[in-house]
Amino acid sequence: MEALGRIVEHLIGSAKKASVHVGTRAGVQPVLSIESQLSYERIKELIDLSIKKMVEPALPDLQGKTALDIGEGPVFYASRLLGARAQCAVSFDIRGAASELQGDASRGYIVQGKPAKLPFPAERFGYIMARLASMSQGDVARAIAEMGRVMTPGSQAVLVDFHPFGLFAKKGSSRIKSAESNLHRFEDYYATMRKAGLRIVDLREIFIDEQTRGFFKEEEISVYRSLKGTPLLAFFFLYRPKAKK
Repeated sequence: MEALGRIVEHLIGSAKKASVHVGTRAGVQPVLSIESQLSYERIKELIDLSIKKMVEPALPDLQGKTALDIGEGPVFYASRLLGARAQCAVSFDIRGAASELQGDASRGYIVQGKPAKLPFPAERFGYIMARLASMSQGDVARAIAEMGRVMTPGSQAVLVDFHPFGLFAKKGSSRIKSAESNLHRFEDYYATMRKAGLRIVDLREIFIDEQTRGFFKEEEISVYRSLKGTPLLAFFFLYRPKAKK
């Protein structure tokens, strides 16, 4: 797995910045941001649908492991982690500010806080699902550092973030990609994860394309046509190597 991680990281580290045309179409009309064409509620629905299609089939066997789901509630993945035989699952709601225990549900616990400051001891979790494509994501680089801190050696994780080349608003009250995040290229993620002691073993992308066509309602077809081909999400599958003896 480590060898595969090094290969994937090499490809990302040497990749050139992808080209996304965000200037004009037909030399007249500017390309509008995703936020200006869809409400946050609809964007979140599209994100949740994409995560379900991409991540759930790839869940490993978590037997005997303690798992952590980081994301925006109220839809948590603790039940799915328990379904993958995790010994215990914690749902961390990034919309909240408190770090005290909020509740539990059949070996699954709900905690609120900020992903850049996880209220857990070091090397606590054997698997993490971090769904950070949210208005509440905060500083993603610090969140990655925290993930590396609380993961046990030999553990796995998946990080979901807004695609670095997506047509997201750069400013304004409607923007959903945090201004705190300074990860603008895949190379930035690569360097940040290396610093956190994490290795990328796979990288997958979601675009607004034929596979997401069914999400759009009839009255949103013009929006779909406008956004077709737009990068939406990036999925980083991670591994924390064991210490060399």
